[in-house]
Amino acid sequence: MKNNPIIMGCDDATFSLKKGGNQTYLIGVICQGVRIVKVQKTMITIDGNDATAKLIDLIQKNRKHIQYILTHTITFGGFNLINMKKIFRTTNKPIIAVTEREVDLDSVRTALIKKFPNRYQHKFENILHAGNLFESKIDTAAGVSKIFFHKIGISLLEAEELLKKASIDSKLPEPVRIAHLIGRAFRSY
Repeated sequence: MKNNPIIMGCDDATFSLKKGGNQTYLIGVICQGVRIVKVQKTMITIDGNDATAKLIDLIQKNRKHIQYILTHTITFGGFNLINMKKIFRTTNKPIIAVTEREVDLDSVRTALIKKFPNRYQHKFENILHAGNLFESKIDTAAGVSKIFFHKIGISLLEAEELLKKASIDSKLPEPVRIAHLIGRAFRSY
């Protein structure tokens, strides 16, 4: 792995259902190492099923440059879950979804059933397709922290190496952290 791999970090913008909107932004930040190269955005449906296709579109626009995809979890815009396997199969780019805490699958399934009683299964399958949830420790400027992640198309050792290279100021890798900060600026309410 190069010292400054080219990574696309993705997160969604903050949104409010109380304001009547049904869409929010999906932000993609392309970094070489931790240096920002490009920022792009697209709209996704809150609680919809279009995040996978929209993320693939963002990746395809920069396909020849991007080496890795990092996302902040697999859920965007509420329960608009990405299918990591489909993203990898379509783009041939390794993808890692990072989260700060362990996922309680039973609680997630209960929430999905409650919110989508007739169509929760498809959304829950995206979680299962993400594979195992791995745990690692990241040493950053703030100290040593635990991070959890799903990975597709990349070995465990390479994924941990990438996360360590991309995490400087927080346990979230810089491209994801920057996408998160930009997403807060693009609030869709």
